[in-house]
Amino acid sequence: MKTETIKYFTILSVFAFMIIAMPVNSMAAGQGEEVNGTVLSGKGNVDHNALAHYYEDQAKEMQAKIEEQVEAFNHKPSTSFLGRNGQRIKKHVVYKIHEFEKAAEENLQKAAHHNKMAEEQAYQQKFAESDRIKG
Repeated sequence: MKTETIKYFTILSVFAFMIIAMPVNSMAAGQGEEVNGTVLSGKGNVDHNALAHYYEDQAKEMQAKIEEQVEAFNHKPSTSFLGRNGQRIKKHVVYKIHEFEKAAEENLQKAAHHNKMAEEQAYQQKFAESDRIKG
């Protein structure tokens, strides 16, 4: 009897959670992602220059974190890397540096993509304006 009650309560709570969470998901799906005041949805114009600057700033932050980790790594006494825990710490610091480098590279790629899109967007606007002048 006790296990059946627990089973029914668990099923009921899962369904209640699903009912509560469904409207939240539908509201989030209707809105675009916002980065730095720019809405990233497939609708309307997107300010690619602002996004490019945002990703460049993110890459600079990652570079600063890399430099901070390298500085801390270089100024750590060599005796702190002895033993099993020391090797783990060393591997963890190297792993963090590698992850920051990957994140910085991804952000630079995104910035380059948005710079390209901004150039295309500017070209399209110039073309549309020249078409209005002639027509």
